[in-house]
Amino acid sequence: MKIIILKRDKLGDLLLTTPMLQVLKKLYPKSKLAVVAPESSAWILKNATFIDQLYSYPQPKAFNLKSFASIFIQLFIFFKIRLEHYDFAIAAGGEYSHRAIKRLFWIKAQRTISFVPKNKSIKEITDPIIEPSNEKKGCHESQRMLKLIDPIVQSKKKINLPDIYFKPSREWLRKAQLFLAAHQLKKGQYIVFGLGARREKKQASKEQIIETAIYASKKHKLKTILVWTPGRKNNRNYPGDDELAYDILESAPEEIIPLRAPLDLTIGVIWLAKKSIFPDSGLMHFASASPGGVIGLFAETKVSPNPEQWGPLGLQSTYIEAKKTIKELGIRFLHKEINRL
Repeated sequence: MKIIILKRDKLGDLLLTTPMLQVLKKLYPKSKLAVVAPESSAWILKNATFIDQLYSYPQPKAFNLKSFASIFIQLFIFFKIRLEHYDFAIAAGGEYSHRAIKRLFWIKAQRTISFVPKNKSIKEITDPIIEPSNEKKGCHESQRMLKLIDPIVQSKKKINLPDIYFKPSREWLRKAQLFLAAHQLKKGQYIVFGLGARREKKQASKEQIIETAIYASKKHKLKTILVWTPGRKNNRNYPGDDELAYDILESAPEEIIPLRAPLDLTIGVIWLAKKSIFPDSGLMHFASASPGGVIGLFAETKVSPNPEQWGPLGLQSTYIEAKKTIKELGIRFLHKEINRL
């Protein structure tokens, strides 16, 4: 049996697909399990032992020669996939996506599986799954995607969901250790506090971050490494956190160590931390897969992503939810969580 999973979303979304992939490989170890995803996120599965084939394609960002080349490369990759004659092709995602289904058709598998809205018929989808209601509580994104394998598994037995999968390379960890050594730190002697420019309401304030760093140092002898996305906040495609980070660092105590770095070093440092704190984001999900786990920050979940669907997974991970903004929780809102370390 040949199964291919199409995943066209961002980093965090692909991480939340890994439990489903592990279940499929465990149930059908002799099957060929493949994944096709954008280059920007496919690297997450580069060394995963539970998939047999990984296809990655470039995504055009603008109308120029490079983008046209990306389109041709993408078409070539899907043509190559089509020649493999897959038995099942799944558009992996917790809800209906017409863009994902469009690419699903390119694969030309014998059977196609996707979420579809209630009372909507798509003739090219051989095994439609009714899209879960967003109002249904307790239905995590990873559980939603597990529903997509029902036409293959056809079993009423409860399936235990594995943890999300990610393992940084030795080189990433080596870079992290060099950074820590330069600041006279070792594994587990610090927490990571992350910023997030995309949704300011989920982002801790300057005062909250500084107070948390001072408390973690006095109470538990832990330093705080402040990490952020490089760049200006007004960048439409890749908003960064430079303005807030530099504002914090201007009056930051010695307990705070800045880390403005590429993803490999950032993830390596997260992996060796006692605990990480991040707004809802891809880095939050990376941190949830780390040994120390993460405290996720969510706010105004009636109109924004809800932690019941998008919260961090893992025994070492938890989250804090604010009614409107994280800033309204006061400067001591993380003390109780830090005391559990």
